[in-house]
Amino acid sequence: MRPQFLLNFSTHERDLSLFSHDWSRVREFVEMEGFDGIELYPVATPRVESIPEGLVKGVHLRFFIMLRPIWTEDVEALKETFGSLEDAKRFYGGEGVKAIIETYKRQLDLAQALGASYVVYHPADVALENVFDWAMDHSWQDTIRMCCEIIQEAVSKSSFTGYILFENLWWPGGFTLESLKEYEFIRENMRYERCGIVLDTGHLLLQGGGFDLEKDAISYLLKRASELSEIRASIIAIHLTCTLSGEYVRRTRGQKGLRPRGETFWERLAHARTHVLKLDRHDPFTDGAIKGFLKSIDPKYVIFEFRYKDMAMWRQKILSQKNALKGFM
Repeated sequence: MRPQFLLNFSTHERDLSLFSHDWSRVREFVEMEGFDGIELYPVATPRVESIPEGLVKGVHLRFFIMLRPIWTEDVEALKETFGSLEDAKRFYGGEGVKAIIETYKRQLDLAQALGASYVVYHPADVALENVFDWAMDHSWQDTIRMCCEIIQEAVSKSSFTGYILFENLWWPGGFTLESLKEYEFIRENMRYERCGIVLDTGHLLLQGGGFDLEKDAISYLLKRASELSEIRASIIAIHLTCTLSGEYVRRTRGQKGLRPRGETFWERLAHARTHVLKLDRHDPFTDGAIKGFLKSIDPKYVIFEFRYKDMAMWRQKILSQKNALKGFM
């Protein structure tokens, strides 16, 4: 059966301004480009009634990159990380772990109200310095257990009844899909039955060490698809995005002393974000060989997850990847 094809979209001013904040124009664009809907990242909570019914198929939950200090309510660690408890409160949207639970509950309720079939959740915990060196001092078991506790509590307080899809990232010490045991561990720690995976191809390429040529990247993805065959039924969605940043990965990961720069936490966070965007480029695939990867996984949803600065760039990326999928999409 043909998967549903979606575009990523957010409630950020940058995205909404492309359509003059008119959600009916968003729907027209999605349909004109031949897509079935969007995967929404809610930066701010939109008015449900303003969004056309059936447009939102999935909701991408917020990624709190650093969880351990707030989850353990370690005041000293929070001060060390953020500089002050006020900045920690600003980052998490409130005091204590209840702030995170409340954010996720609110977003899960939004997903239910919009009729979304799934939400996307990152099981990861990455200190800003580890964004650069990948040298985590905690195990993937510790991280996944903590993340499962968080999302389990949030969903138990919400009205959401769809799928919770766990997305792979590339940093060690979290959910990377380097081992099938990681997803087994998620299932052991979740009491919510409707769980699954959203497989991000760009993140998978970074976890594999990074690539410079698209043909080599696709060859690697085909190899990984074979290795993931045991859990293929659990892969509900694919974030289809290409990142060819191998040279940058090799150069920066091995560079001694590379740390987030800035006087304040917000400056360091911005520097870390810039670094991540150079790693994870969110570009389109252009080689038709990528169709073999999609056929081997057979997901229910394929999301064109791109980064773009304007409509022209977005259209060009969409067209490039659609051309690569001719005969499949």
